[in-house]
Order: sequence, then structure tokens, then C-alpha cells
Amino acid sequence: MPDKNKRSRMWSYGSSSVVSTLFFVGILIIIAMIAQQHPWRQDFTESGTYTLTEQTRNLLKSLEQPVEIKGFFPTSSAEELKAKDLLDTYRYYSPKLSYTFIDPDRQPDVARRYEIRNYGTLVLEGYGKKQPVSFVDEQNITNGLLKLISREQKKVYFLTGHGERSSASTEKTGYSSVRSALEKENYLLEELNLMQKGEVPADAAMVIVGGPEKSLFPEEMERLGKYLDGGGRLIVLLDPFQDGGLKDFLKARGIELRDDIIIDESVGIFGGNYLMPLAAEYGAHKITENFQLVTFYPEARSVEIMNPLPPGIQAQALASTSEKSWAETNLKLLEKEQKAGLDLKEDLAGPVPLVVLVEVNNSKPANDPAAKSSEGRGASKGSGNEKKDPAADRRQGILLVGGDSDFVSNAYFGLSGNADFFLNMVNFLAGDETLITIERREKEGRPLLLTRSQSLSLMWVLGMVPVVVILCGLLVYRVRRSQR
Repeated sequence: MPDKNKRSRMWSYGSSSVVSTLFFVGILIIIAMIAQQHPWRQDFTESGTYTLTEQTRNLLKSLEQPVEIKGFFPTSSAEELKAKDLLDTYRYYSPKLSYTFIDPDRQPDVARRYEIRNYGTLVLEGYGKKQPVSFVDEQNITNGLLKLISREQKKVYFLTGHGERSSASTEKTGYSSVRSALEKENYLLEELNLMQKGEVPADAAMVIVGGPEKSLFPEEMERLGKYLDGGGRLIVLLDPFQDGGLKDFLKARGIELRDDIIIDESVGIFGGNYLMPLAAEYGAHKITENFQLVTFYPEARSVEIMNPLPPGIQAQALASTSEKSWAETNLKLLEKEQKAGLDLKEDLAGPVPLVVLVEVNNSKPANDPAAKSSEGRGASKGSGNEKKDPAADRRQGILLVGGDSDFVSNAYFGLSGNADFFLNMVNFLAGDETLITIERREKEGRPLLLTRSQSLSLMWVLGMVPVVVILCGLLVYRVRRSQR
């Protein structure tokens, strides 16, 4: 009889344990299902590493259509893991967002289809468009999403009438690659002849002057000057010994053009052409932020910043050559003897500025030939009855001058970082006011410092946990033993 009771109790205890285990597992499954449908996260890092800004969260809530992100990274690389953490955070705030990773080395056909030139590129797809993101951080991804969902198409005008590069030309010297890239960035491209137009159109996001072979007329320079001084954005790309008649126009805005051609001895190390200087160091600016690619400039001229600068002008070099380069002024010596050397009296020693960005205030620069032209036609000054141009208060004018127009031609657009650098320029000059700026969080890696009382409390907590577990175990043992 006692054996029977003992077996009965064992069976009762065993069945209760099984039922309890099944019940506990069932609860876990239900909790997991609820968590999957309604995930919850809490970021305990001091810097908020896993928390998106309010602007980004609001943008993600406003997504009306699905957005798929394709990341092109080497499999299991540190960059891929970092991008995954960030994209997981994005997906947490919006179920409409999804992502996949593609190894360009294992799936080169997919990389070619998306025109991927560098590892670490994201491509956002949605709203019937594609938007590439070249650097993975919150600011770039969020701004990429803003561009993707934006219905606005900004206009970029290419100046014509002086032998400039044509955005329709598919020849090596043409700009059809530029056109294709800008159209993928959701820009509208049109040609502009300022002899036919009385002014730069009001809808111009920017004007590009790409390698003019003939000089612009004074009336055209006046119209470009009015546009720039009224807050416009202008890109001027000039080749050696061809200034398009813009030497005085640029000098009035802090840029000195010399009749020279850059020779870069550092390129010879790689077996390259001495007349194709490269830039590997860039100035600190939004355009060059996180940009670490080499850019090449076949047959380039120097773009020198004046010292001192004219009043109301600020300028900085965005790209410069190495110290083993100089701007050669003796073209005859270079042509006849196929060699040249640095002459400190005549030449500009490296690093030589190749691309310079100029910020122009709303007032006309002193000694501006366009301003003089206006005055010569009887423009009144100081009458008190002048009508103020409403565009003058719009924003600061920005002028970007490059010493080479070939570096974005069809022959060189896809070379190293040339395309990315040029697109960075255009995107910055477009000045999309809907884009956001997110300050970087710099608190990662700070040590956790505890006060004396906090340290003692932590020691008590850590010390009491095993003691409590042991006491609970002894209590359970005594209770079960008393029930036998």
C-alpha cells in the first residue's frame, strides 16, 4: 500500500511538472508572438546609439508606400554589421521599410544593374524611383528617403552657345553620363542660351558652365552675375588656357585664373600621365564629408584663391593636388622638350587647388565687370527709388569653380571618385531645404564612472543575489522533505 501511494504521489508530481512545463512553454510562445507583432525596444546607451532623431521617426511614420533598401557590402564585413544595426532601427519604426544585403563580388550582375561603383553603397527603392546613398549614417539615409518620396524635380541648366560640353553628346568628350546620373537623382536638365533668354530662369536650381571654348558676351556675364548675387548657384568648369572670358568675372569673386597647366609627378608612380593630376586630400566641407576616393583631372589648370579676398566673399579649396605637383606656365617648353620643371618665380607650387567653392553675399562684388556694365547703361545709384530685387534676400549665392571640364566627361566620369564628387557638388548646390542635418553623436566609448555610494549599492546587489538563490533553494528543499 505505501508503495502504491508513493507511486501515486510520484505520478501526481510528474504530471504536474509536465503540465506546468507545457503551460510555461505556451506562455513563452504567446509572449514571443505578441512581441513579434508588437516589438518593443529600449535604448540604454548614453549616446542614444540605437535611437533615431525625431525628424527621422516622423518621416518613417509618413511613409505611404513600401521602401526596399539594398545594401552592397562584402559578406559579414564590419561595415555590413554596422549597417544592419542601423537599418534594424529604421525597420523598427516603420514596417513599410525592408532591406537586403548583396555582396557585389558574389553577385556582380546585380551590382552592375544598380551601377554600384563602391562598397558600402545603399540603394533605396520605392515610389517608382531609386535613390543611391554612398555613406551609411542616419543623416544620409534619412535624406535619401526624403529625396525618394519628394515629388519635386529641380531644374539644372547647362549653358550653351560657346562650345560648351553637351549633355546630349555620347562622345568621349560629351556629358551624357552626367545627364544620366542627374536624371537618376531626380533632376530635370535643360539647355540655356543667355543671348536668347533675358535672364536665368527663376526655376533654376543651378547653372553649369562646362568648358566653354569661346568667350561669353558681357550681357551674358551680367545675367549670370545677377543670378549669382541674388542667391543663385553656379558651377564653372574651365580648361587650361581657355577661360571663356570669365577671368575678370571670377576675379571679382575671389578667384585668380592663371594661364597654366598642372603637372603632377606623383601620378608617375602609378605609370599615369603627368598631365592628369589627382586629388586625394579634400577640404573640410559638407561636399567632401566622408569622401575618401581619389579623383582625377586630365589636363587641368590651377584655381587660385585671392589673398586678400574681395569684401563679402568667402572661399575655400575643396580639392587640391599633392605636394609633388605644380602649375606650369611655360607651355612652349613643355611642348618642345616634353619636360618642365618648377620655377618658383613663375609657377605655382603644390598643393595646387583644383576645385574651389566661393560663397557670395547679396551685394555685388567690387570691380565686377557685370556691375560696371549695368552702370554704363545708366543704372541709377542712391536715388532712393530703386526697386529691391526680392531674390536678393533669398539666400547666399554659391559659386563652384573647377580647373578642368574633362573630369566629368563620358571618358572619365566613372573613373574612381569623379562621379561621386561631382554629384556631391550638385546635391549641395541644389540646396534642398527639406533635407535635415543631424549632429553626430560623439559620446560612444565614454567610461562609466560610479560614485562611492553607487559602487557600494552595486556590490550589495551583486553579493545578495547568490545568497537569496541559495536560501530559496534551502527553503524549497526543507518544504519538500517535510511533505514526504
